[in-house]
Amino acid sequence: MKRSLKQFLQTSSILSLCIPPSAVRSSSTLTLKENPTQLTQPTLTHLLETLTNHTHMKQILTHMIVNNTPIDHFSLMKLIDITVSSHGWGPSALLFKQFNQVIDSEVCNLVIRCFTQLNKHLHSLFVYTQMRKHDILPDYGTFPAVLKSVAHLCRRELGRSIHCCAIQMGFDSDVYTNTALVHMYSVCLSVDDACQVFDEMPERNAVSWNALITGYTHNRMFREALDVFREMHAEGVEPGEVTMVGVLSACAHLGALNQGRWIHDYIIHNRLRLNVFVGTALIDMYGKCGVVDEAEQVFREMRAKNVYTWNVLISGYAMNGRSETALEAFSRMVMENFKPDEVTFLGILSACCHQGLVDEGRRHFMSMKEGFGLQPRIEHYGCMVDLLGRAGFLDEAQELIQTMCMKPDPVIWRALLGACRIHGNTRLGEFAIRNLLEIEPNNGENYVLLANLYARDQRWVKVEEVREMMDHRGIQKVPGCSSIEIENVVYEFVVSDTVEPGFEEVYKLLADMNKELKLAGYFVDTDMVSYDVEEEEKEHSMMYHSEKLALAFGLLKSSSKTLRIVKNLRICLDCHGFFKLVSKVYKRDITVRDRNRFHHFVGGVCSCKDYW
Repeated sequence: MKRSLKQFLQTSSILSLCIPPSAVRSSSTLTLKENPTQLTQPTLTHLLETLTNHTHMKQILTHMIVNNTPIDHFSLMKLIDITVSSHGWGPSALLFKQFNQVIDSEVCNLVIRCFTQLNKHLHSLFVYTQMRKHDILPDYGTFPAVLKSVAHLCRRELGRSIHCCAIQMGFDSDVYTNTALVHMYSVCLSVDDACQVFDEMPERNAVSWNALITGYTHNRMFREALDVFREMHAEGVEPGEVTMVGVLSACAHLGALNQGRWIHDYIIHNRLRLNVFVGTALIDMYGKCGVVDEAEQVFREMRAKNVYTWNVLISGYAMNGRSETALEAFSRMVMENFKPDEVTFLGILSACCHQGLVDEGRRHFMSMKEGFGLQPRIEHYGCMVDLLGRAGFLDEAQELIQTMCMKPDPVIWRALLGACRIHGNTRLGEFAIRNLLEIEPNNGENYVLLANLYARDQRWVKVEEVREMMDHRGIQKVPGCSSIEIENVVYEFVVSDTVEPGFEEVYKLLADMNKELKLAGYFVDTDMVSYDVEEEEKEHSMMYHSEKLALAFGLLKSSSKTLRIVKNLRICLDCHGFFKLVSKVYKRDITVRDRNRFHHFVGGVCSCKDYW
């Protein structure tokens, strides 16, 4: 049964905080020049205006309650602000009960804001619902605060109800309420509703635009986030630091380096602050676009840094194949008295994993708990299984899984299965896939890994069984997708041997490249083709991988020395060898960001040193 506001207040006690003046004998005792029974309003107002000590506040509150001292609106607001901020709901509830005659929407708004700032979001929602129940009408200050709590709790239906209330009360034209609605719907994964609210807003400010940009980024709609930023700029709205962080995050995920550089130039020319948030976002963007030198330059220019700044720098080194530099950065971080967190060690273990630094990985994994008091998470175990497995320590990887203090997740089993494919351990691979399919029976990637494991041993009957299982369950393989940015436009390609209209030149160039590279020593690696077909058919299926299409398009359309490609899956062995030769024969540097890391191809050599 739901409690009324009165019942809720009555169950919350401040008695433990109400210290009678006679019981206080310390030097912190507040001296009241007037008799408590004669505490006048001017004296009370003066005391509250100068109040800095919580003990003094409790003594004043005790005097007021014991002597039933009347209170004005300002004094009640001051008391509620102090009590909620320092002690939570209990003391403020008693204030509500004691001085209910002064309570109005402004007082309730203050309480809601305080609870929201203290992350006591259920309390915020309770105050709002009881306002409605006791005929205290919300106003312009109510909806933004309570919608923030709704967003934190991800209560979309409650948010819709509050939205309806705002419309009924005529607040649908209020810029602050509408901005809060855009934020709430975005966080609650209703980005279409957020966009609709934004489009219908009669008035917008920079915060409104930021809410939509951040909302798109939160929902992984990065191109839409950049489109909104361009529209914001075209309409003459001045972006601020918050805007820059959201847009740089979108550029980082898309690998849109040119747009990221333009934003960096905008920050410099418009003298926006390179604060810790903007600086960290810039480092992250450059790292995820494969330009580590520029990330380092931003890092050096930052006056203020925090652990997140160090984390993105270390992760940037790791994903770009500069593992030793990542370990050096970690040492500098510790020397400069920044305490590493779980994300720091995830970056360190990834660095070890990308270059096969097994001993260093073991040492840092142990130091998490022994040296820094951090408990390894499932992600750290995943890195260790991948590190040990790909280095050939399959038994140690399996033992680590068995001794984990938590249940292995799909990433753990997929790492072990991938290692089994590399080293041809079909028995252990089948054990891994059984556990994997129990957890993720509908993930197509798992079946592809198993089919590749069987194809490596040319067990075509088993490969066909896997395919039949996928067909029976209606499971589709995730298609390869690659993108390339040319003159600030991002072009996408999917694996296909069908010539798309308008891209005839791309397919022709790719066929010509294939012939020319064979003369230079290229041969098609078909080991991972999970079909028992003629070799010629296997080679044909490998020719039109999405990253090769993107590469051919880049060679045709871009005169840049470096071509940058982003791929949604792990680059295959054949494409890796193909790209190495292209960088040598065509004298172009090629940067490929696949799902796991960067590959920088220069002069026939890859930065990963063929270990990935």
